[in-house]
Amino acid sequence: MVGLKTLGKVTLAGLFIALFAVVTVAPVNAAETTDERESIALSPVNKRYEINAGEAREDKFTVINDGNIAFDFVVYTRPYSVTNEKYDPSFTETQGNADAYKWVSFDQARYQLEPGKSIEIPYTMRVPSNAAPGGHFGVVFVETQPKDGGQSAVVRKKRVGMILYATVNGTYQIGGEKLGTSIPFLQHRSPLSATTRVKNTGNADFVVTSTLTVKDIFGNAKHQQKKENAVLPSTTRAIPLEWTNSPWFGLFNVEVTSQFLDKKQTDSGLVLLVPRWLLAVIALVVIGAVIYGIARRRKKA
Repeated sequence: MVGLKTLGKVTLAGLFIALFAVVTVAPVNAAETTDERESIALSPVNKRYEINAGEAREDKFTVINDGNIAFDFVVYTRPYSVTNEKYDPSFTETQGNADAYKWVSFDQARYQLEPGKSIEIPYTMRVPSNAAPGGHFGVVFVETQPKDGGQSAVVRKKRVGMILYATVNGTYQIGGEKLGTSIPFLQHRSPLSATTRVKNTGNADFVVTSTLTVKDIFGNAKHQQKKENAVLPSTTRAIPLEWTNSPWFGLFNVEVTSQFLDKKQTDSGLVLLVPRWLLAVIALVVIGAVIYGIARRRKKA
């Protein structure tokens, strides 16, 4: 009996030490490099138009070389649609409303840009006279070109895009509904996350403003995230929201507010952030406590 009691004490002590032990890791500095770096950026990342059928409109966007070498680049357009609720983009599907790319023309297709410089690229959007009222979509791509004209075995290209949201004026339907919000109670790792789903029931896109608000159990504000996402016609979009730097442990009140068209809805729930290993350690501590309790009872008996 004495041996079992001793085992229970040792087990409990060891488990509590494991529970509260802190492991520190020395930071490692990344080695600096002076290699050539090709980097391209595009501003803005999307353009919105309310435009009439048969109308032509001139506009421009900016290409930025934020690397340390010069490069050539080309500009061109492609269809734009999405394939699932995560909104994975497709640039090949030619759905009926993914035709705005056909309306765009450029003064020239190829340019050169020195490091640290930027250039404005003019373009014209010409809407066909028979364009259907409602939403039409496309994407403008800017793509770097290899120095050797593509003769090497490995060709590296970098591409950035600007999404076109064009609403042709006229009689069209705009509508949407919120399908629900998921706020899982038990989450095992940072970031703390929630997801809301919105469906577009019309034939023109609209923008959803989603806000994630996190408070501790005493009502103190800990985090807020606000983001805007477009929802395309006849699609459902799952919008993820995250507290990126959330702690690894804690109990929080979470609210998710979705605002679109004339609607505003809020969902709330409790979230317990606790890693799996901590649950395992707690289980071991409980088992150890049970063993210790049994040992004490047997001794008294």
